[in-house]
Amino acid sequence: MTTHVVRRMKVTFAVILEIAVLAAACAGAAEEALSPSVILSPGAINGICIERNGHRLIVYGDPQACWKTADMVLFTHSRREVAWAGRALVEAGAQSVVPAAEAEQFSRVEEFWTGFWDKRFHDYAQQSTRIVTTPLRVDRTVRPDESLAWQDLQIQVLETPGYTRGAISYFVAVDGRTYGFVGDLICGDGQLLDLYSLQDAVPEAKIGGYHGYAGRIGDLIASLRRVAARKAEVLVPAHGPVIRDPAAALDRLIQRLQGAYANYLSINAGHWYFKERYDTLAIRALDSADRVAWTPYARTVEKRPPDWIVPIHNSRLILARDRAGFLIDCGSQAIIDEIRKLKDQGRLANLDGLFITHYHDDHTDRADELRRQFDIPVYTTPLQQDVLARPGAYRLPCLTSNAIAPLTVVPDGYRRAWKEFTLTFYDFPGQTIYHNALLVERDTGEKVFFLGDSFTPSGLDDYCLQNRNFLREGVGYSYCLDFLRHRLATEALWINEHVVEPFRFDADQLQGLEETFARRRAMLRDLFPWDDPDLGLDEQWARLYPYGQEIPREQWVPLTVRLRNHSRRTDMFTVTMNAPAGFEIEPRQASVSAPAGQEVEAAFRLRARGGAPRTVHVVTADLKVGAWDLRQWCEGLVRILP
Repeated sequence: MTTHVVRRMKVTFAVILEIAVLAAACAGAAEEALSPSVILSPGAINGICIERNGHRLIVYGDPQACWKTADMVLFTHSRREVAWAGRALVEAGAQSVVPAAEAEQFSRVEEFWTGFWDKRFHDYAQQSTRIVTTPLRVDRTVRPDESLAWQDLQIQVLETPGYTRGAISYFVAVDGRTYGFVGDLICGDGQLLDLYSLQDAVPEAKIGGYHGYAGRIGDLIASLRRVAARKAEVLVPAHGPVIRDPAAALDRLIQRLQGAYANYLSINAGHWYFKERYDTLAIRALDSADRVAWTPYARTVEKRPPDWIVPIHNSRLILARDRAGFLIDCGSQAIIDEIRKLKDQGRLANLDGLFITHYHDDHTDRADELRRQFDIPVYTTPLQQDVLARPGAYRLPCLTSNAIAPLTVVPDGYRRAWKEFTLTFYDFPGQTIYHNALLVERDTGEKVFFLGDSFTPSGLDDYCLQNRNFLREGVGYSYCLDFLRHRLATEALWINEHVVEPFRFDADQLQGLEETFARRRAMLRDLFPWDDPDLGLDEQWARLYPYGQEIPREQWVPLTVRLRNHSRRTDMFTVTMNAPAGFEIEPRQASVSAPAGQEVEAAFRLRARGGAPRTVHVVTADLKVGAWDLRQWCEGLVRILP
């Protein structure tokens, strides 16, 4: 056999082998030709390949690793659960094209994560943290209204913020059709992946990020209308089915968003704090404030609390006849200073205890300091015991970095006598899932219910989606509303420590709040593509625990993925861990069954083998449940001790 023939056989075999490997890699889901030049590769995201003259242009990425090379990859936004699919192609030489407004969220991510180790505490900006974990090379940035030339095609760039601040969409006419690649602006027929990604400040209403429930909803709706004006025949979102009737799908999504947002505004606590500004919020998203059926304020609103309750900033001091005190919350040094002042003046003889309504820093930041100075017990129920003792293990709004220990943990419904009062401690998962309340009954017959930040005279305090406010019956605000209607003494006044006036909704108003809340549950069931609407509201349904930890090198430490199954059925979750460079995780993958409505955990262990001390490393987890394949969905932070 000649050398030439041998070489030819080797080349042929190599080509056959490459084809076989490629076929095996793409065996997960069949490609679909949307038109002769446009190929859809379905998977964890919708990968799109446009083929022209033997060249490839990829949109979003390649979820099945079928296309080994390409001229360029178009990214619509920087979220890592989409961007992961384009990384291999970029690293193989494809040109990356990203929105100019989000370029740093691709390329300068080490700075974000290094800063986030501390910024996650006292965080009132409330942006989603699904930033890519390692830099992705940026070759070209594009701005709205630019035209991108490739082969014989002109790709138009459209500004479509909403799901992220700087998102764009791409439109191209090919094979006689106009295609729109719109990222996560829409998910299928009139649906959206979630609302929590829209949390943001609304500067024109002077509303900060923490109070900005779906703050970019106005931007999102404006973007949907701009997309509709393009009159594309086909829209391909990053997630969800291809949309072949864009006009109907976009209109349906706008109507659902506006209906749900009007419902939210109508019974929201922020209308008490920011009444005039809520008209601005309504106009941005609904075109008119008249579309909101604002609920009447609580019918009972007193001018001031009873004289045995002393307001101290956003805490309250219960003062007994013998001048003993019992404090509700302690979030600042100014509160401790005022307690000292009252003691020096002789109005307060001694402090006997502290009760924490919820974990937010403005209610807890100086609680442990108060405990040490006055040698008092700090009361909570098991519902928020861990977040008070280990705040760094969580990724939640307004976290203090000051753990409270020891805690006096009492069960839900625990009653105890103190001086002339009876104190009853309750779980009350309103403003946040980790929330308590305290009923104080005086021997005079007076009753006051300290409900933390869960209600104001205008309604429910659920304006920060990252607080984990659930819709499901019997939990979250549904539980709280039922509690107020059926378990709490009707004559009790309610106190929110940010509101000077005690107040109370009557039975008819509480029923109205419940009915409005139930309608929201039905609306959001239609809006989201998930089995249960709480999956579109609860960013932390899958979370790494602890969220942040410092570990010694070469020592195995435990790490879990906690999964709350919001579905109405038992589901099997498969978790695949992604370790940063220099780390090991065992096992790499685990599966766990979760009953409906329950939280379970998948257990792993982590070890650092390399890496610099004090550098922030990011661990992520991929999740599979039902038809969902969610890549790099949740994260945790690790630093190596010196």
